[in-house]
Amino acid sequence: MKMDKKLSIPAIAVRNLSAKKVRTAFMMFFVILMSATFFFSTILMNNLELGIANTTERMGADMIVVPRDGTETMRESLFAGTPCTLFFDRAWEDAVRNVQDVERVSAQLYIGTLSASCCDAAVQMIAIDQETDFVVTPWLEDNDLKRLEIGEVIVGNNVDAEVGDRITFYEIDFKVAGKLEATGMGYDNSVFLTYETAYSLKDSSIAKEHFPVENIENLISLIMVDVADYTERGIGHIQVDIKDAYSNGESVKAFTSDELMSSIASQVKKLSGYGSILTNLLMISTALALISIFVITINERKYEFGVLYTLGAKKAQMTGIILSEALIISAVGGVVGISVSYFLVSTFKNMISVRLDIPYFNIDMNQVLPIAGLCILIAVLTGIIAAVCSAYKISKGEAYRLIRESE
Repeated sequence: MKMDKKLSIPAIAVRNLSAKKVRTAFMMFFVILMSATFFFSTILMNNLELGIANTTERMGADMIVVPRDGTETMRESLFAGTPCTLFFDRAWEDAVRNVQDVERVSAQLYIGTLSASCCDAAVQMIAIDQETDFVVTPWLEDNDLKRLEIGEVIVGNNVDAEVGDRITFYEIDFKVAGKLEATGMGYDNSVFLTYETAYSLKDSSIAKEHFPVENIENLISLIMVDVADYTERGIGHIQVDIKDAYSNGESVKAFTSDELMSSIASQVKKLSGYGSILTNLLMISTALALISIFVITINERKYEFGVLYTLGAKKAQMTGIILSEALIISAVGGVVGISVSYFLVSTFKNMISVRLDIPYFNIDMNQVLPIAGLCILIAVLTGIIAAVCSAYKISKGEAYRLIRESE
């Protein structure tokens, strides 16, 4: 029978794969698993590292003064927005302001709300002094938000409330005057208000049960510090002076932004290392499994290739068929794995962010495309290696031997 047209090598590969759907799906499954795992783990680690970078860069102060005993809770609040209630004597603010080479200071008050009926959400309430604040106020201005009045709050991007809504904390209603754009740090899970608004918590019986609201006017939680630009003294000397600026039995510590976040950065680096090891082990295992399946499959197809050799096919053509099959499986599997992983991450982004305490979880195309390209490249390279191993085994045999071995 005369052939109307010649089949190209890719066309033959497609027909071979279509004829053995179960075998093809089984091999593709390993590629999908490898691509999806690598894509998700890389996105996760990148966002953890970017979250730390955002928190450090957007802190907006040269130094941050916090109670020594509350360092860890404050660090978690700044990074992930984990609610905390932390106090020390407000007299520290004036003491720090008088330290040599300190240019400006502004205190903030941190009050954590509860996961209870008295509060609409468990968030971090942050009271600021609009007259001295130089960290949060510029963001409000960038978002075209007006000055806060008594009884008003501005919510972070992740807080479930919109402008004009009423939101309740400790059974006291507040009006939502604005909503910040995403910052990529703990502020996204926070609520901002003035000190005067925070003092209204003195009227809450529930608040009285959880922290000393009677003395709230004399309490702060941290001090943002800007240092003079042209000081001849090093940061270390100023930090020591701040620590010794006021003696009332309390112990505070002054951190630079990098120092405050160094512990979390170290944890993320360690987690990233462990994650990379596990991901690489999974990828190697999957790649070896894929190569083994290819080799086993080729062994089962010796008769097929022997017949093709008998009909005049060249070894280069056989190699091309095997390579085409591997490229189709790895490319399609890579795209499917990335697509499935991206869909799941997009769908459950908020849940993943909350469960893993990741304040910054960005999956826009500028970040995703390079990672997706790398995943597909790895999948294709794995397929090529599997094809080369299989093709080498076939190329060593003669036609009659391939047919005899399959009998």
